[in-house]
Amino acid sequence: MEHGVLRISETVTAELEAVRAFVIVNVTSEKVFFGNAAIAASEDLKTAIERIKKVCESIEIDTESVSFQSNSGIFGKNSTAEYTVKLKVDALEKLGEILGICAEGKKIAIRSLAWDYDEEQRKLDLIVQAMQKAKNKADRMMEAIGYSVVGIRSCSDSYSLPAIGEIFFGTQSAPEHAMTRAKKAVDFGTQIKSKKQISATCTVEFLVNVNSG
Repeated sequence: MEHGVLRISETVTAELEAVRAFVIVNVTSEKVFFGNAAIAASEDLKTAIERIKKVCESIEIDTESVSFQSNSGIFGKNSTAEYTVKLKVDALEKLGEILGICAEGKKIAIRSLAWDYDEEQRKLDLIVQAMQKAKNKADRMMEAIGYSVVGIRSCSDSYSLPAIGEIFFGTQSAPEHAMTRAKKAVDFGTQIKSKKQISATCTVEFLVNVNSG
């Protein structure tokens, strides 16, 4: 028996909240170190990290890059180093406080803030919901004309995931940032979150037959 084909697409949309954040800071120091030893190069950064650890023990800290300038040869007395340090923050309820601590450092400049989302599990949940909606719709439509869904010929899924880029706080170096801090003060006292909408679309070709009898 040849089956009829009913093609249905259903989309489910939901709001997804970030599960962690990455804070990138630039730090200026007269001392030159490499790797995570750079944390000890700046008293400002060292003090900030100690305070941050009291607020959030689980924070992860990595030195991403080091650049330096010198007017008296490599690593001379007049050398100045700039460190780019990344803070991984899982406790987002503490993010505002952590940003506030970083903003207080005289030689620390917050460069950017980026978000990370647990997308895969949410995508799976949404596509299952879309599939259920498509099946329910097919059953109701076929019931109205005396047909039944007897199988599936094909099924596909697609997703809409808007990219949330980094939030840049400016391009100034740490000393320049410190000089203009009073003019461009930022209040990080409130809780900071990031959300985005994601959608899952399921397209199904159902096999249908007329009800017997």
